[in-house]
Amino acid sequence: MTDKATIVLFSHVSNVRSITGAEKLLLFFCRELSPYFNCILVAPQDGKLTRKARLSGIDVHLMSIPLVYGMYTPYAGLEADIRKFQDSKENRELSEWLAVLRPAFIITSTCVHVLPAIAAKSLGIPVVWKISETITDNEHTPISVDIIHRNSDEILVISHTAASCFPEDIRQSKVTHLPPSWNDADIMLEAWSKLRGERRRELQIRPGEKLVGYISSFINKEKGLEHFVKMAVLVAAVHPEARFMVIGTPGDKSYYERCVRKVKLEGLNPHFKFIGYEESLPAAYCAMDVLVVPSLIREGFGMTALEGLAFGKPVVAYSSGGLREILHAAGCADYLVAADDIDGLAGKVGMLLANPELAAAIGSQARERVVAAYGPAAYRVRLQGYAERWNLRFCTAPPEPQAAPAVELPPGGEAPGEPEAAAAPRRKGLPRRAARLRRGKLRRGRLRRAKGRRRAELKRRARTARRRSTAGKRRSAARRSGRRRKAG
Repeated sequence: MTDKATIVLFSHVSNVRSITGAEKLLLFFCRELSPYFNCILVAPQDGKLTRKARLSGIDVHLMSIPLVYGMYTPYAGLEADIRKFQDSKENRELSEWLAVLRPAFIITSTCVHVLPAIAAKSLGIPVVWKISETITDNEHTPISVDIIHRNSDEILVISHTAASCFPEDIRQSKVTHLPPSWNDADIMLEAWSKLRGERRRELQIRPGEKLVGYISSFINKEKGLEHFVKMAVLVAAVHPEARFMVIGTPGDKSYYERCVRKVKLEGLNPHFKFIGYEESLPAAYCAMDVLVVPSLIREGFGMTALEGLAFGKPVVAYSSGGLREILHAAGCADYLVAADDIDGLAGKVGMLLANPELAAAIGSQARERVVAAYGPAAYRVRLQGYAERWNLRFCTAPPEPQAAPAVELPPGGEAPGEPEAAAAPRRKGLPRRAARLRRGKLRRGRLRRAKGRRRAELKRRARTARRRSTAGKRRSAARRSGRRRKAG
């Protein structure tokens, strides 16, 4: 539809070989917004995210924008450092691009993506700030909170945990909740039995063996792989038929290698499958019997746990942050364990392995509950309400300028013989759709002119470089010719 308003969504990452939970969440969000808006996705580089976005018909713009990681772990000099980032070349290019495009509003994703919000605000462009993580709680947290508050019109959080850093007045006036969901096509429900059989054969899992899984896009200490390995040692001692699968790209290689060595030292090599990056996650989830999420940080939500439950798998997790919210909603609070309680993890997993019928029933019931609470239908109902509100709040045409009322002059104030100035005629306001169309054409025209100027500048530089190169070659040839004449 040509009358849809243009909006820009900013992703802080675009990984080349894998796609993180945050990227999947933003891509799904962008796809679901597309019926309501013309969406442009801005990413720092080409990667899995941008390729999938283009395949979905979403416009992609590549732009390197500095990230402010201090927003996640606040410190005293945070605002001063942000001012330095604002003086960067990348920030100037960002501001110029937004000034030409003039989107109806922008959505910046994660707390560390500060510069798009500040640039848009400085141009009078509304900002929806999407928070998917839990900002570190320390004495400087109010600095991050205040920066987000000042530079946003709305704060969109994925969980109550992600909203917990904001004071009550901000939560009441500005914070809205949109929990994540999934694309039903990616779940491949009809193929579960086939996927399970094929993947287990590839992994050489025998019919009587049980597979316990661990998944993380990037494996580092905070994701708790070492806790998973220590749990596996305890579980394998009681359930020798248990097998363990680790999926994820090593983020901290020394930590990852330490976990692999621990498996070897414990004599569990035959029990473990270290997969690395997994292209087909549906097949991996289908192959599992139990999923364990031993995250050591307060997850903003926990997409791995949600995906596991959506695939009908029982999930055992540490009780913190968004993971607690998900498992409570799924009716699986009994399978939450206090953080760092490795014995507790082993006990819960062992109980599920000992009772496969119970594990299957728990997984099936949990799937029904998460579909009702977080499934695509529930997500679309929530998003439709937000999209309609954003359209009314940010995308309606501004009122046409009205003529200023006549000002009565005091006696003698008007020059003799000078005719009275006629009041400017009032323009009749355009219908909303026509106004949006006109604004869209103006934005597209400005963008085309900016691109044309950029192409002309690049051509001019190329011509100048060619002329300089040619002149240099001529001078070199002349010098060589002169040397030959002197030698003769």
